[in-house]
Amino acid sequence: MKRLLILSCPNKSTEDDRFSTLAGLMGVSTEVLPFANTIGALQDLLGRARAGNFSLAMHMATLGRLHSESNAGNALLQTLDSRFQEVLVYGATTSAEINTALAGLTDGAVHSITSKPAQAVRYSFAHGARALCAQLARQNVVINRGHSAFALKARSGTESVEAILTANGQPMFLRFKTPVRDVFLYAGEMPDIDKPLGQDTGLGDDDCIQLLPPLIFLRHCFRESCWKGPETTARLIIDDPILTRTYGALDFDNLKASMRRFGYGTSIAFIPWNYWRTSGRTASLLFGDGSNLSICVHGCDHTNREFASVDETVLTQKAALGIERMRRHEKRAGVPFEDVMVFPQGKFSRAAIPALRKTNYLAGVNTSCLPTDSAPDDLRISDLLWPAVTRFDGFPIFLRRYPRNLFGFALDLYLGKPALLVEHHEFFRDGCKAIEEFIAGLQEIEPGLSWPSLTTQLMQSNLRRRLDCGYTEVRFFTRRFHLVPCEGEQGRYVLSKPEPDSSIIQKVVVNGKSTPFGFENGCLKFEIESEMGQVNTVEIIDQAAPFAARSFGFAYNTRVFIRRGLSEFRDNTLSHHRGALKMATRFVKTIKATGDS
Repeated sequence: MKRLLILSCPNKSTEDDRFSTLAGLMGVSTEVLPFANTIGALQDLLGRARAGNFSLAMHMATLGRLHSESNAGNALLQTLDSRFQEVLVYGATTSAEINTALAGLTDGAVHSITSKPAQAVRYSFAHGARALCAQLARQNVVINRGHSAFALKARSGTESVEAILTANGQPMFLRFKTPVRDVFLYAGEMPDIDKPLGQDTGLGDDDCIQLLPPLIFLRHCFRESCWKGPETTARLIIDDPILTRTYGALDFDNLKASMRRFGYGTSIAFIPWNYWRTSGRTASLLFGDGSNLSICVHGCDHTNREFASVDETVLTQKAALGIERMRRHEKRAGVPFEDVMVFPQGKFSRAAIPALRKTNYLAGVNTSCLPTDSAPDDLRISDLLWPAVTRFDGFPIFLRRYPRNLFGFALDLYLGKPALLVEHHEFFRDGCKAIEEFIAGLQEIEPGLSWPSLTTQLMQSNLRRRLDCGYTEVRFFTRRFHLVPCEGEQGRYVLSKPEPDSSIIQKVVVNGKSTPFGFENGCLKFEIESEMGQVNTVEIIDQAAPFAARSFGFAYNTRVFIRRGLSEFRDNTLSHHRGALKMATRFVKTIKATGDS
């Protein structure tokens, strides 16, 4: 299998180590090689590389050092001969030495790297670069940086230069094509994927712009051996509505007609407390006729910061009660439910994760993957490069976003994540036009986008890469998983699931049969074989843990009854009178009755 060789001259730099760490996370075998500051030493080093077995990368400073040892302008091209099909040079730095080296490496097509102060930088992925950028092609993002923006200067009219990412219209990441190799140049810093994420930061646009050029290079060079998702899926989630023909600004008849016209699917985040309120007739109207509409679990009672409690016993009881109520609702109204938790107000604590795992939820979905009581380094950038965050007890939390801009969803699809949209009833005040326009944009980004049920897409969410031995490794995230072989795979699989605590697992069942398993580097692992077209059902069964679903008493239930009534009065009445709604919202924030901190 091809490997990545990172040259460092004369010593390893921080950015070299960062790129090596990122490549390793993506499944790419990497070697960082410091060498003496001479062309002769480099040639001796490269002489040990087998032809076509490496992609090469180096920092701009290393390139400048190498070129200063050359005797002719094209010495680098002669040194970097056909044994390297791809070369990446990176770094946000410039000097006369580096400019001369860039010209030598590209035969004058790219002659310098420049830096200009800029308060705001507009980053744009090229329209014609879909083969490299996939869903990111044509996407734009504006970042208020307040410092210099680096760009590459290319000779005008040069067909061999392809801009991939521009900064304020100037190439920041490009490809220089020759008959024997592709040279990628990136005028930016390597990301630190070990950087902790705070409660209010998350994965920012600045982080994304640093991440994407090296990721694009790795995906292009290493293809099957680099982690990649096999399918692209999406789902709209609407929080809170009870199941009536209309709720607040949401008209279910209009929503269903819109779903049929545009081919999308919707899950209602249903509050289990309302299990007794759905009529069978209404349920039949809403969910009949092959409607791609479903319900999942939205808390238990949806009280203030309900799952931000730090009492694991109480949270386990609430999680169990939520599931029990959903089962009663299914029996009463005939509406199956998806055992996926959408946290009320987007708040959850560390204690909420084992509570959901003990009560056999499939996954959590949230606008933040960081618990409210997390430590400063609990979550890092690397955790958000997988389809689900599993750092907490191995339980998957999938990220969802509001439909405000397409760039975040393009990034999710590029990383192999499901594109999960979230809204509330107010978004539909003017009907479904806004969501239809956004979904049309999503479908333009990814024409092959599918809209299966929430449970289906989370159970099939995975990343794959080919191993040296010919096996395909599949990384999955939920306790129930469906493996569907893809074309070109040999039918032999190593399945892995992040599991930080091996003592939790009792057994692994594949297609109804217990399967041997082990643990390696924080992952549960086992092997299976499968024929093309076969759907393999995998289930991870934990050691039995006692839990109870119980009511919390008359006084508590009375408070919930009042809260739910006031919430629906706000949604169904006050929402039609914006002045009154603003006054009511200001009042409840004053008395700290909302989920805001």
